[in-house]
Amino acid sequence: MSLLKFFWNKLVSAPVAPDDPLAHCEIAAMSQREIADLPLGFPKPKPTRFEVARLARCA
Repeated sequence: MSLLKFFWNKLVSAPVAPDDPLAHCEIAAMSQREIADLPLGFPKPKPTRFEVARLARCA
């Protein structure tokens, strides 16, 4: 248990970068499930040639 306390104290006392988005007070108050539901901001992938061909037949 003391080993666990040692690492926990190191994590708690670690300095936080000022531009770290996870250090925001609203995000810090979220549960892990709420954080997992946040959008990542990746661009939507382009449709493949098979998806484009299938959509062209429908129109």
